[in-house]
Amino acid sequence: MEKKWTPKRICALMIVILLVMMYIGTLVVAIVWPENASRLFALCLFVTVAVPVCAYLGIWIYTQATGKKTIASVPEVPGLKEKEDASGTVSDDDSETP
Repeated sequence: MEKKWTPKRICALMIVILLVMMYIGTLVVAIVWPENASRLFALCLFVTVAVPVCAYLGIWIYTQATGKKTIASVPEVPGLKEKEDASGTVSDDDSETP
């Protein structure tokens, strides 16, 4: 079975390559210019956290804009549908449980 190169897969691969290149570059610069190593390491840690968070937010925005289900979609749990009572407040629908 041949795997397709979807835009999602290509984007994920590009992010992995970017992070690996950043780690290698940080290591090389830390060896060549040790006085800049601490700032580069801090930047590397920040980008390691920021890139996946930005990617997740991008996927979530895409989900909200298109209405398609993605990994950022909130799953629907059966039996936890909300209903509105006469007063206009929303409450959990536990009346269907035996």
